[in-house]
Amino acid sequence: MLPTRSAAWNGFQALKSRLIGRLAAFSGEQSHASGRPSQLENDADLLEFDLRDIFSASHIIADIPVVTYSNMEQTVQNFLHYLNTIVNRDFINSHSDSFRGRSSSLSERGSLPCDIKILSQQYRQLGALAELLDTRSSGYFNLVAGPGSKLLFELPEGYERGDILEATRKWRELIEELAVQSRHSLPDQPVGLLDHSIYYAEETGKNQPEPQGLQKRASVIVNSIFKEFKQQRCAEGHELKLRVSNEWYAGSNQKPLDILLSCCLDEEFWQDTQCTTTTTTTFHRNGISSRKRSEAVCSAIQQANARHEKLYFLVTENGLFDISSERPSTPAMLKNLTGPTLSDLLEQRAFRRITPRDYLNGTACDIVGSRDKAAIALCLARCLMDFFDEEVDLASYSWNSEKIWFLPDTQSRQKSGPFYVSLRPASGLTESNPDLLRLFGPGNPILLSFARLLLEIEGGEKLSMAIHPTNTANTQKWGQMCGFVDVAAEKAGDGNYLKAVEGCLYLHMSLPRVQDGMSTTEAKELVRQAIYEKIVHNLELLVHPPSSNSKRKWQETSTIHNHRAEKRPFVSPQRSRTLQRPRFVSPEIMIPDPHLPNGAELERPVVGQHTSDVPVRTTGRPASRDDFERAILCALPEEFDAMSLLIDEFWDEFGDTFNRADGDTNTYTTGRIGKLDAVLVLLPSMGTVSAASAAASLRSSYTQLKLVLVTGVCAGVPNPETGVEILLGDVIISKTVIQYDRGRQYADGFQIRDTVEDNLGRPAKNIRNLLAMFGTYHARERLEKRAAAFLGNLQSTAGLKKRGEKYRYPGTSHDNLFKPGYQHKHHSATTCECAHHHEASDRVCNESRRLSCDELGCGSEHLVSRERLKDRRKQEADGKIMEAQAPSIFLGRIGSGDKVLKSGVDRDRLASQHELFAFEMEATGVWDEVPCILVKAVCDYGDSHKNKLWQNFSAATAAATTKALLERYIQTDKPAKSYSVC
Repeated sequence: MLPTRSAAWNGFQALKSRLIGRLAAFSGEQSHASGRPSQLENDADLLEFDLRDIFSASHIIADIPVVTYSNMEQTVQNFLHYLNTIVNRDFINSHSDSFRGRSSSLSERGSLPCDIKILSQQYRQLGALAELLDTRSSGYFNLVAGPGSKLLFELPEGYERGDILEATRKWRELIEELAVQSRHSLPDQPVGLLDHSIYYAEETGKNQPEPQGLQKRASVIVNSIFKEFKQQRCAEGHELKLRVSNEWYAGSNQKPLDILLSCCLDEEFWQDTQCTTTTTTTFHRNGISSRKRSEAVCSAIQQANARHEKLYFLVTENGLFDISSERPSTPAMLKNLTGPTLSDLLEQRAFRRITPRDYLNGTACDIVGSRDKAAIALCLARCLMDFFDEEVDLASYSWNSEKIWFLPDTQSRQKSGPFYVSLRPASGLTESNPDLLRLFGPGNPILLSFARLLLEIEGGEKLSMAIHPTNTANTQKWGQMCGFVDVAAEKAGDGNYLKAVEGCLYLHMSLPRVQDGMSTTEAKELVRQAIYEKIVHNLELLVHPPSSNSKRKWQETSTIHNHRAEKRPFVSPQRSRTLQRPRFVSPEIMIPDPHLPNGAELERPVVGQHTSDVPVRTTGRPASRDDFERAILCALPEEFDAMSLLIDEFWDEFGDTFNRADGDTNTYTTGRIGKLDAVLVLLPSMGTVSAASAAASLRSSYTQLKLVLVTGVCAGVPNPETGVEILLGDVIISKTVIQYDRGRQYADGFQIRDTVEDNLGRPAKNIRNLLAMFGTYHARERLEKRAAAFLGNLQSTAGLKKRGEKYRYPGTSHDNLFKPGYQHKHHSATTCECAHHHEASDRVCNESRRLSCDELGCGSEHLVSRERLKDRRKQEADGKIMEAQAPSIFLGRIGSGDKVLKSGVDRDRLASQHELFAFEMEATGVWDEVPCILVKAVCDYGDSHKNKLWQNFSAATAAATTKALLERYIQTDKPAKSYSVC
């Protein structure tokens, strides 16, 4: 995984980039007064050396193994957390006048660098320090020890000092280890088959060009030209073909753009044009006739056509300023473009994978290689980053293989010339959308069409997928493409190219929620930053892989560490021992030994296997269905998928051997969860009837079941009668179930049936005892702790299976509780008539039921403030994501019925009437058939604003709680029996 997926990693890099080259010379002796240094001074010296190693070393970490990623993120979060607490505020305050004045003005304009914004959101003191260093371009500093007043950090005298030193040491050792691993795992650079100078920026002493920021280059010029056509009322008659080059972004800012302009009088002719940007207001070219600014662009094209001249456009920040021309040595007008399009090359199979037969037949040179594909994709991705917010028709026009042209280079006369992207104005030019972030949801046509284009380039064949101009119409196609990428990643590996495609599909998950007062400029910058990190950067790693010239052997690195430890002044023997590289010990797994009697176990270390943070015991495969005492029922495929990620071992990996009873139509999955065997069942559909049928069949096949867990998602009651606050992702465990939709409808209201015959029965005694234990604070806190650990394991396992994005914590910005009577509908009177209806009982249009809150403009002023949500926001701000995502667990009544609840008013009424914590749809069908407990995670609040954004994450928290609950389930002793060992 890329380290840039971690916000904490990006924050660390933001601080490091401001400190490189800014540290004063340091030796430990100069920081001490005369005499022997104190323990505080000794620790300050040690911390100074560690921090200098961290912030000065040139570590190249291109990729992080998924199994290490969680540890990396937690370690850097701890490091930044402690570093944030020791920022020298006196140093910041001493520069407060000039610094705060500039800072406030930058904040008002939204011009703060994006990386400092990210750092400040989670670590405010570090963000302020980075901002100060950004404003002061001169000066040298010491970090925590040394003479003078320019110390950036202050080491406290309290007990926290040891925690700070330990967190710093762990982070230093981890990044050194990751750097060594990354250097040893770098791939060899593939050999390209085309003229690389067309696609690759020059590499002078560096393997990858230094980024020049996320500047807009080509779009400024293109936008100015289209505005000129619009002013002349000729916009629809023109399009242009832009020569794509990485040199716009890696080279000089004055690099001209080559453009072919269509002629409105003759569509067969294309005018060769060169465009340059400048900040000056004068223009002069020796030997070239300069036209007056008032001359129309169309007229200039026609005259250049007649004279066979090349046009030169000069563009300033105010728009197109000057047009000039000269007679070129080669024809400046092209008629009937003869170069192939990308669509032609795909049909000619020029982008297919190379085979030995291609080499033997001599046709290998005609096939585009993998690196060349990545180079073309990188050029297009930078165009996406440049043009996504301009009034250019990208989705249905530019990101189409028929609109990308490979034209002959008339100057170099090379067969493999540059390629051009066709651009035209979007139909009905309008001002920039102020709610830009709301447009980038699942199915966004620009991102979806670009993902399709990337897949066509890599796969070598066209995809027949029509993309609609609106997000909601593309939701199904978006889901299909996500599924394909998951399968492709699982089969071929999660390379950077597929990560770029994944970045297109899941970009909306990297964007924050629209905030009041956010300017359009800020929104554009956030989207541009996300496009770079999720799409462009992954392709950059393919085209310009990090250099491996600085590889060093592990032994050499270890030697350097030892010498470094010896050079530190005044380090006590006890302290120096902590500097040694930690040993990595494989977890121990208990494996049965067939030669020992009665299935006794032999402890044996197994390398590379680890599913939880406790040793796991395997007692062998069950002999028959009678050995299964636990079952798990899931109503949705999403719930089943999440639960399956926490199965430690599948017994039916190579096919089912347990069969099922006659008449049973269920399909079962068997496996081991911890030390318990369990059978998983996916219901064919939601609802009580389907659940009752499946439960009856389950009982007929697995007759020894003592506990059935109904695991999945539910609608939560945000404020039950008990006074607690329930958030999305929290888990409700059932004490009892109420069938709230069964009863009698009278003229004055509905009355549920509550006679003894109608009520659902009590749970079995062993289940009541287990639930009583979970009612204690001690047991519930322990259950919550284990559930949080299993949730992290599930997310790591999903990452290994290329499904990590599905189970990522959505964040508090997406946990929105609206007032019960506030309807999910159109709120603009010009959009729909339902905007005039303000009562909770008023009808709304069908279209609004399909649109998101962002698309409808549901007002944030109608949100309900909650204290627990504020606490979680603070945890997020402090970088404690694992703590923020940890679910709280509640025991209470759950309402069950055959209808989906989408009314906040009815939710609160039913919850108050029956003291409910949640609503779901399967329990009444299972409750009296088998001994069961409901483990349901809240994925929505059962109101009209209900959506599926939290469904996968909540399914994961329910699965994690289910495994934690089974861990606390005490088995009953059985007579010894033999097991078949596989």
